Amino acid sequence: MQPGKDKSEEEAMSKREAILAAAGEVFFKRGYEAATTLDIATKAKTSKRALYQHFPSKEAILSELIRSRSRQMQAPVEIPPPKSRSAFFETLRTFGIVFLSQLLQPNTIALYRLAISEAGRSGQVGHELKLSGQGPVVEAVRHLLEHGAEQGYLRRVDIDIALDAFFHVLIGPLQIGLLLRTEKQPSRSTLRSRTDRALAVLERLSA
Repeated sequence: MQPGKDKSEEEAMSKREAILAAAGEVFFKRGYEAATTLDIATKAKTSKRALYQHFPSKEAILSELIRSRSRQMQAPVEIPPPKSRSAFFETLRTFGIVFLSQLLQPNTIALYRLAISEAGRSGQVGHELKLSGQGPVVEAVRHLLEHGAEQGYLRRVDIDIALDAFFHVLIGPLQIGLLLRTEKQPSRSTLRSRTDRALAVLERLSA
């Protein structure tokens, strides 16, 4: 049991996580529109009533799936602002590697494939990916770049251009290759290489 949590809290958290895991499997297998809360509850070995105690709707489950993935991707920039130029770029380097590893995980790629497959019927998955997935991550990096500009770690740089360039170079062809199944899961060294390229672009933009 985790410190500060009683047994009932642990059980509730465990049930919530089981529902989310089950929802991911059901969404990927049946499609978001076709999936029902009964399907999810059955997969999670619980009741619809218990499911609704944690999530008011199928949409809420989807949103939490995507938000949890987003939190993992932006975690490295959710720290006190760096107090030196070297610390600033090291924070970005750590972010880049963690972000890519989470973005390119099979479960995340499956979410994007789900959004693509559902696009003709509903834009819900794509909308949530943009709102709750990409949005918070991009804004977290934007705030970090703004802090770097204010402190002089980045010089003569347009934040919007820097942000676009950073993510464009960071992701490169990796995501689309996995979506199309034309590329294998990238190695850790590949993630570091993409991150170093993205940082080099930022440094050139601010030279």
